[in-house]
Order: sequence, then structure tokens, then C-alpha cells
Amino acid sequence: MKRVYLINNVKDGGKTYLGYLLPALNALRHEYDCVVLQTALTGLSTAQAEDVLDYPVEEVELDYIARLKSQTIISNDAFIGRALDESNFAIFISHGNVGMPIKDKHYASSLMSFFDAIVSPSRSFFSLLEKGLALYRHDRQTLELNARTLRSDLRKTSVISTLPVKLPDAFDAPPAYPETPGTYVVGILPTQKGICPEGGSLFENMVEVINATKAQIPHARIILRPYMTDLEHPYIQEMCHQLSQYPWISIDQTKGRSEDFYRQCDTVITDASSGGVSFMLNTCRLPIYYVPSDGQQHPIVGAWLERMANTLPIARNGNELKDLLHGFELLTSEQHFTIYKNFYESEFGGFHPPQEVFLDLVKNHHDCVFREFSMAADGSLDQGAGRHGQ
Repeated sequence: MKRVYLINNVKDGGKTYLGYLLPALNALRHEYDCVVLQTALTGLSTAQAEDVLDYPVEEVELDYIARLKSQTIISNDAFIGRALDESNFAIFISHGNVGMPIKDKHYASSLMSFFDAIVSPSRSFFSLLEKGLALYRHDRQTLELNARTLRSDLRKTSVISTLPVKLPDAFDAPPAYPETPGTYVVGILPTQKGICPEGGSLFENMVEVINATKAQIPHARIILRPYMTDLEHPYIQEMCHQLSQYPWISIDQTKGRSEDFYRQCDTVITDASSGGVSFMLNTCRLPIYYVPSDGQQHPIVGAWLERMANTLPIARNGNELKDLLHGFELLTSEQHFTIYKNFYESEFGGFHPPQEVFLDLVKNHHDCVFREFSMAADGSLDQGAGRHGQ
């Protein structure tokens, strides 16, 4: 039986990021000899990981992974790509369910470019990655890598579509919400520090966001959920301490499952976290993306704003945030569902379940029928048979 390695290596990723491996493991565990490896970086014990996956997990050092040769490797961590041997067929499962307005003009291609295949459930991700990866490989011809690697980042990379790997089935009708008069919970979900363009992080706009929220909904209760690794940053620790002095603001430092956070919220405000979309896909309620940048200085942000203008609620300043919050209070559950459904169809319509996708990808590699496109080392593009209208 052919062997497939699945690697859990996201720093402090806990159960949240381990969950990205589960659909791949479920698809392959009866057809292949699956070996799940994780490093101490994840913050999980092997027993905790085994409980999530219902499968044996072995903790190893990074040099063990670097010695693997001529294998199929599936990773939930992009950083590990450069450590893999050139002989492996390496697959990265991208995080989140939608493209995001990040500051990196290469759209993290300096990490993802080491992989042979990238699996994602999002047309907006494909659009931004195509732009960023082509620019990276153009620029890379004149760039020197900072360190020696076992593997080239100038290779053929195929991008593979799938339905979201961590979400329940799509809603087919508006769900029933428990109504508690006089209560409204706003989740504030900043993405990882350093991801947003300068001036674009919620931490830089926290005063305006909170003031706009309370001005529009005076009885609102706010839950701030910093990115898990940011909880150790002194600046963010101090901000959380200051905000926690207000009785109507609580800080989620549990590092628990995102779904538990989503269930507490009536809406979620974020900057560049795919958690905003995940909130909508889990609850059929609407998020707000707070993106003050005009995108002119940031090609990825500009492309994202253009693409998402008619599918996601986006606020560019405090007044627009108040307008959106006011509008949300007036929407019926049926109207929430209509917006959710339109977004779902535009991003994921026609995609296939992860079980089908991973089986075909491991078997056929670059010839996978769900290939959206492949990009060569020089940045030239080959459209795939699986590509749907974008």
C-alpha cells in the first residue's frame, strides 16, 4: 500500500489548524498507508492530536521530516515547504475559506512556491494567488534566497479546488436564531500582527472601531479574540489589559475552537482574517471587513476590494461601520441567508468535496481533474480542466 505523510506543524496551531488535515486523512486512510507526523511547535500533545483525528500521531523533530524522500507529503503549514527534499511531491492545504487583503504583494508565494500543489476552496484565493505567484516568480529570477534550501521554489505548482475543508454542509434555509432582546454581541477578530498593510490592522484602528460600534449599538457587548500567537506580544497584551477594564469588553484568550467563538457573536468585525467568512459560513450571519486602505499602494488589497465589493460587507471608516451595523439590525434571517447564499455560490459553486479531491490529487498529482491552473517556474500559466468561471 502506497504511503502518504500528513504533517501538522503550524506554530501554536492547536486543534484549529490540525483540523485542516482531517478531511485529507479521512479521504485517504482506507486507500493509503497514512502516517501523521507533528512537531512540538503545534502546542498539542500526540494524545490531543489523536483525539481530534481518531488516528495515530507521531511527534518528530524537523530533521526527520527533512530526511523524507520520494514521498507524497500533505502539510497544513507553509513554512515547512523549504525544508522538504526535492524528490517529494508536496501538497499544502491553504488556511481559511477566502482570499484576504494582506500587504504582501506576492500573496505569501515566498512560502507556497515550494509546494507542488496548493489546495484551496476559494475563487478569490485563486485570483489573488495567481497574481501574487506570477509576480513572485518574475521577481524571483533576480532575488537571492536568504538561506540554502533542500528544495527549489521555482517549480511547477498546481492549484487545486475543493469545497471548504473545515466547514459543515451549506445551509439550504435560514437557520433559527435564539433571540435575546436587549443583547447584541460583536466579535472583534484581528488577523495575525504584521499581515495587514500599515494602518490596516484592527489593533491600529481599535478606538475608532469600538467607538463606532458603541455609538450605533450602545448595549453591545464586545469580545476581542486576538490571533493565538499575538497573545504573547507585549503591545497586544497591554491593549488587552486596557480594554478588559471596560465591563462590556471581554478578551478571549482560551485558544479554543473558532466555532465556539462564532456561536457567541451576532456579528464579527475583522481586518484580513478569513475567520470573518468562516463566521458567516458557520452561522449564516454576516461579518464586517474593516479595510481603511484604498488599495492604491497595495495591489493585493486593491484586487481584493474590487473582487469583494459586491459579496462581503466592507467598511472603510467608522461612519461606514456604523451604517453596516445599523443595516444588520434591520435585516431578516431570510435576507442574511440570501447574502450568504450569493457569496457561497460565487466562491465555491461547482467545487467538489475534499474526499474526492484528495483521492484524485494523491493519485494523479499535476493531472488532478480538480486543477484550476498550474504555474511554471517562469510564471507562465496553464489553465486546468477544473477551472470554473472567476
